[in-house]
Amino acid sequence: MSERVVPDRVARAGVPVGLPARPGVSFPRVLRAEVGKAVALPSTRWGVLAAVVVNAAVAAFVAYNARYEPGSAPPGLLGLLTLGLVATQLPVLVLGVLVSAAEYPSGAARSTFLAVPRRLPVLAAQVLAVAGVAAVTAVVVLAVTFLAVLPFRADVAMTLDTTDPATARMLGGVVLYLAAVGLLGAALGTLARAPAAGLVAGVGLVFLLERLVPLVGTPWLVAALPGWAGRLVVAPDAVAAAQAAEAGVGLTPWVGLGVMAAWVLALLLAAAVRLRRSGV
Repeated sequence: MSERVVPDRVARAGVPVGLPARPGVSFPRVLRAEVGKAVALPSTRWGVLAAVVVNAAVAAFVAYNARYEPGSAPPGLLGLLTLGLVATQLPVLVLGVLVSAAEYPSGAARSTFLAVPRRLPVLAAQVLAVAGVAAVTAVVVLAVTFLAVLPFRADVAMTLDTTDPATARMLGGVVLYLAAVGLLGAALGTLARAPAAGLVAGVGLVFLLERLVPLVGTPWLVAALPGWAGRLVVAPDAVAAAQAAEAGVGLTPWVGLGVMAAWVLALLLAAAVRLRRSGV
């Protein structure tokens, strides 16, 4: 009688044929799911579009009107590229809040955390997704704004020295700052677990408080706020020094970004603690 030959893949199989060799939740799968959800949100597309349009429109408006001020120096390209950042940051903040908080009101977060019981990988994946989308948005904002200014190049100082450290800092600072704003929103969304509350807190931190603090006679406190301090990294050296002197502090652009990074880290740590210790 001949010996029956058993196929090698069946004899040595540790798992049934057709199933993944390493079943279960892995961080790459969680990351892929969170990136997919972030990109699929309608607010993501509208937020990116709003950020691009606002920044480009502000720059084009200033460049267009430069022709009607013949006695003044023409606006510089670098300044035009970063001119609308205060308004551009708001759609990115909204994006960060919604990526982390949108599932809580509907109850969809329960399904997410049933699939990923440890929870922290979800927050880490959301952080990477928001940072990536915000960074790509910043690059697109700069590129589209440059194209929007081109029709008015006769009235604009188009020189851009990319070898100048200040130029590299300001352009790179746009990417870093918008990524930090998005992460700030993600942390606040996780803490608040409600988009509206997260947005109110975020707008207050990066926009409103820096306008209210000087009214109570403590202008130096603005240096501790993430929005004001973080935006120093996109300001020319002279402007950043003047703003710091006006506030009575000695912040440099990179130290200002460090202040914002400290806010982001502290809020993300608080969000991680809340995520681990409280129910959904």
